[in-house]
Amino acid sequence: MNEDRQVSDLSRRRFLTLLTHGGWVAAMGVLLYQVGRFLGAEELPSGPSPVVRAGKLADFPPGSTTYVSEARAWVRHEAGVLTALDAVCPHLGCLVQQPETAVPGFQCPCHGSQFGADGALVHGPAERPLRPLTVRVGADETVTINLL
Repeated sequence: MNEDRQVSDLSRRRFLTLLTHGGWVAAMGVLLYQVGRFLGAEELPSGPSPVVRAGKLADFPPGSTTYVSEARAWVRHEAGVLTALDAVCPHLGCLVQQPETAVPGFQCPCHGSQFGADGALVHGPAERPLRPLTVRVGADETVTINLL
C-alpha cells in the first residue's frame, strides 16, 4: 500500500512539473509570435487626410467668421485674407463658440475661457491661445484647411 502511495505522489509531482514546463513553453511561444509580428509589421495606413476642403471662397464673405464642422475650425475673412483657428479649446478640449454679444472673439462653454478674434487668450482657465491653422485658396477658389 505504501508503494501505491509513492506512485500516486510521483504522478502528481510529474503532472505539476509538466504543467509548469508547458506554461513556460506557451508563454515563450506567445512572446516569439509577438516579436515576429513586430518585426514583420507593415506601416499602417494613415488616417483621414489632414487637409479638409472647407468650401468655396464665396462661402466666406468679407468680414465674416464661419465655423467649418469638418475641420472643427473657425475661418475668418478679414481684409481679403482668410485665417483659421482650431475650435478646440486648449484647456480641456471643448469646442469654442462665438459669444452672443457684439464683442468679437470666442468663448469656451465648458469652463469660460475667452479668446480674442485672433485666437489670443483673453481670460483662462486655458493657458494657451487657440491654435492657428493654415488656410489655402486654390486656383478654382476652393478653400482648404491644413489641420496639422
